[in-house]
Amino acid sequence: MNIRYYLALSILVICSCKSKPQIVEVRILHANKELAVSTAQIPYVQEYEKFALETMKETHQPGAAIAIVKGSEVLYLKGMGVKSVGTTDSVDIHTVFRIASVSKGFAAILTGILVQEKKIEWDDKVIKYLPAFALKDTFSTHHITIRHILSHTSGLPIHTFTNLIESRVPYETLRDNLRYVSPIAPLGKEYGYQNVVYSLIGDIIKKVTGKPYNEVLKEKVFTPLQMTDASASFESLNEGSNVALPHLKRSDSTFYAFRNTPEYYSVLPAAGVNASISDMAKWLMALLGNNPEVITKETLKELFKREVQVPRRRKYHFFRWRSIRETYYAMGWRVLNYGGETVIYHGGFVNGYRSEIGFCPSQKIGIVVLCNASGKLVNESIPTFFDDYFNHQHKVEIKKAVITPPFLCTMY
Repeated sequence: MNIRYYLALSILVICSCKSKPQIVEVRILHANKELAVSTAQIPYVQEYEKFALETMKETHQPGAAIAIVKGSEVLYLKGMGVKSVGTTDSVDIHTVFRIASVSKGFAAILTGILVQEKKIEWDDKVIKYLPAFALKDTFSTHHITIRHILSHTSGLPIHTFTNLIESRVPYETLRDNLRYVSPIAPLGKEYGYQNVVYSLIGDIIKKVTGKPYNEVLKEKVFTPLQMTDASASFESLNEGSNVALPHLKRSDSTFYAFRNTPEYYSVLPAAGVNASISDMAKWLMALLGNNPEVITKETLKELFKREVQVPRRRKYHFFRWRSIRETYYAMGWRVLNYGGETVIYHGGFVNGYRSEIGFCPSQKIGIVVLCNASGKLVNESIPTFFDDYFNHQHKVEIKKAVITPPFLCTMY
């Protein structure tokens, strides 16, 4: 049964002033049952909201949107601040942001759906679908698989041709020139983050379905999950009436907005999704296993399986995460050993937008943060949340523990 969301009748708006971010809260309903609960009843959500509000005020963050999901409930769903500095146009739960590399998780899930439908297999060779594709190494050309693509284990140098994506060189040109790039590692052995190579999955999906990648993504993910604000094209972002503009920081630490540009829409599977926080709350619900009719728990388990360890020199992404022990890459997702707990995570950055998503499958808890500027809020959002959550859980466990009073102990 698909999850259905309806807007509640009441909307709480806390007006903004120059020193305080603007907050828009909308409660949502699921099958006529209210999902959102008061943050006052949930200590770790209340603590996180305080962090978010104080950080926005401290850093002059233009706008953000946050969703927290626990089990099958949306605990928190809010837009904060404004779409563009110098205006009073508030971010709400349907304001669209670019989510950048968080898009990779969508490509992986879509691939998993096609595996469920028995249209492809994880270990199918790329040349089965793209016979003209070639790498410089003959062995790699004939043995690189879908799993290698999605786990960044192609053996090519990290970020191969990413600079040329930013120079707006067509994706097809970059893809066809991969045959001239010398590998730096054997196929499947080392982690090397990619955007062009990753987007080969879009070509494969088009070959299998006969439809463009963004159409298949809408048909098999956005529509069944009722992600009504989501899209995967530059045109849809530009045509939208409720879009957060990207921002950059001046030398005096103030922000300025600028118009969206088309970079990275040429590599849709790697970085081309646009979505609101309402969409992302529904996405997080699916990732936590609440939509088996769309993506099964068995497929999720396969997607989140550790494929390759990320070397220590590549852990600079996580220098703010105090409890990180080990990091891995699965298929479209990072897998973190976070103080002994497994957290599935990905972040994204493109042209002034930042996005972060993290969830703990065993605890069925997750958070998404979308921002229209880089800064402390998005940099520290995920570790701050999970520190608060795991600390809260630890305190609850201690309170529940039964300790036998000394006077009842029997000495042997």
